[in-house]
Amino acid sequence: MSEFVLINGRLIDGTGKEPLDGCGIVVKGASISAVGPSQSLPVPADAQVIDVGGRIIMPGLIDAHTHLTYHVNEYGLMLQAMNESLEMNALKAAESARVILDTGCTAIGDGASRGKVGMAIRDGVKQGLIPGPKVVAAGQIISGSAGIGDHTAEWGYFDNDVFLGTAVNGPQEVRTVVRKQIRQGVDYVKVAASGVPGNRIMDGRTQDLSYEELVTAVQEAAKFGKRVHAHAHDPAGIKDVARSGIMSLHSGEFVDEEGLNVMKEMDCVFVPTIAWLHFRIKEEYAREFTRAYKPTDDQVAWFIEDCRQAYESCREAIVKAYQIGTPTAIGSDGAHVFPPFDVVYEMEYFQELSVPPLQIITAATKMAAQAIGRQDVWGTLEPGKAADILVVTGDPSENISVLRDKSNIVMMLQDGRVVKDVMSKERIVL
Repeated sequence: MSEFVLINGRLIDGTGKEPLDGCGIVVKGASISAVGPSQSLPVPADAQVIDVGGRIIMPGLIDAHTHLTYHVNEYGLMLQAMNESLEMNALKAAESARVILDTGCTAIGDGASRGKVGMAIRDGVKQGLIPGPKVVAAGQIISGSAGIGDHTAEWGYFDNDVFLGTAVNGPQEVRTVVRKQIRQGVDYVKVAASGVPGNRIMDGRTQDLSYEELVTAVQEAAKFGKRVHAHAHDPAGIKDVARSGIMSLHSGEFVDEEGLNVMKEMDCVFVPTIAWLHFRIKEEYAREFTRAYKPTDDQVAWFIEDCRQAYESCREAIVKAYQIGTPTAIGSDGAHVFPPFDVVYEMEYFQELSVPPLQIITAATKMAAQAIGRQDVWGTLEPGKAADILVVTGDPSENISVLRDKSNIVMMLQDGRVVKDVMSKERIVL
């Protein structure tokens, strides 16, 4: 089992504590065995010791809400599903995984994929077949008929695993689909409690699955030791999500103060997705995304305005969440799809809203791990946790944008394995 030690760093451990100078980490195999002042670390006799020269040592980033099957070659998800085979989509998802890893994300929550692609990428990374972040994978998103998981065309009904979602109506259908997904190997279940901004049938202010259906999903998943996370935008759907026992809520821009308090009370992690919403109001994107429906100019204008209102509401929701103390995590809904293709861009929106950088780092590490049910093993630099570590030039606890320049990430470890190292020329081996 390989052992090495990072010393002489400024430690940001992901717990929210203030950074500490002169610290280091002992890595044993895939895990962290010790963290603390460099001079008092229990350094194994045969370990490689790496002096990081005062740089930041911090946890790898975690994008708590993304979609590996999304890609830049096709914004129109209906067209992608109809024109691109599941096999080709899997190849593009593998490329997306590599891009995501290169941004400094050592792990992600894949919040629904076409077919079983998310699980395939998860297993491919785990087996060392492809580079990428560790993946906590959902299957198809579960919505009601006419919801975001219903890909029915106007000319007739069609349900297949080539689509991103599947439709259910009533608790029994929820129960059936959850059990099938468990059998297919999902890590968690994704449900839709609302429509989505810009959707011409069910927009973000419209509730989708009922409280009874949400509770059924939670109960069925729990039988197999699994949790549920939810897509939700509207105030009623958000409160039903939190009260049903779902572990994290994604998007949520129309949340009211009561909803934020319910999430806080239930320890349901809020994962807003603001950069995606801002990109959605660009006319070029709006036309590309909706072109399968051959919208009129007025319909495109409505799409943009609906998304603009959601974006403005999201800004307010993030600020209110931090004021109230609602547990909040970073999730991009697909940073690898939208320029500049980086989850740090999502983090920068939080910074622009005056969220302190150290709290943003915590949201992208500890809280993101909690949002995907991996807080016991990922997200912080503590003994027993996975050795998912970044060594960074510059201090992101003072300015998150340091992480946007990938040349500042000079070393990255994933489960104790070095996946990036540009310090070798200056390294001092003691």
